[in-house]
Amino acid sequence: MNKSRYNRCWATCGLIALIGLSVGAQAAYADTQLSADNLKDMEQWGLFTPGFQAAVHDFINTKQAIADTKKEEIQLKVKLPDLQKQIVDAQAKVDALKQQLVQYDHTDENDFVVLQKVMTDPGAKPGDQLLLAETYVWSYPLSPHQTAAQQYLQQLQKTLADQTQAQKDSEAAKVAARAKLLQRVQAKDLSLPEWRQFLYDLTEADVIKYLGQPDSQGEYWSYPQNMTTDPVTHAKVGLGVYFSAGRVNSVVGVTPPTIGKLPDTQ
Repeated sequence: MNKSRYNRCWATCGLIALIGLSVGAQAAYADTQLSADNLKDMEQWGLFTPGFQAAVHDFINTKQAIADTKKEEIQLKVKLPDLQKQIVDAQAKVDALKQQLVQYDHTDENDFVVLQKVMTDPGAKPGDQLLLAETYVWSYPLSPHQTAAQQYLQQLQKTLADQTQAQKDSEAAKVAARAKLLQRVQAKDLSLPEWRQFLYDLTEADVIKYLGQPDSQGEYWSYPQNMTTDPVTHAKVGLGVYFSAGRVNSVVGVTPPTIGKLPDTQ
């Protein structure tokens, strides 16, 4: 046997011995079996071929990965109850939120039901109905009830416009009637009941404004004849204006012979 073969033989024997020691150590302490540090020492001794070194490295890495996986599995089992509780709590919160959102689902449907109810309420004010209809039309442009809501809105707009016009017409009629009445006052062309209605509750200054200064001022202010027609005799008579606390409280017809005397107020 030459020297080279002799050396290789001793190297192989050494390798077998080291592996045997490693296997024996495994029985004594599992963590020292083919550890990275042991492998490094063996590599420094030059006992392993490159291919063998690569195979042992793969073995150690695989062994370590399995150990890490088992460790993580144990940790997960410990944490699993807490994770399950977190999942249950989170699901409970989601369910609660869903319940809260139920009342907000189909808001356009709920608001349209309210709009219909208000529109058919005979006691509802048109202004309130108009505001509700406008709000619905502006808030839900894509609602399937948009056409009906717009019809409500147009109907209310027309109703309010008609009311506004009727009020304007009424005010105009009142102004015209007042102007015509004042023309008749100026022409002394009122019946006795009309004089009573016109002069009632006017101040002394107002009476002078419309009738001028009285002919006499006693218990009542007297105005000359031809102010009106007596409803019983149909004769032309004057007016007697009574005051209470500075305001007109009664108007009577008086004839010239009775001017200055207390007339019959009936």
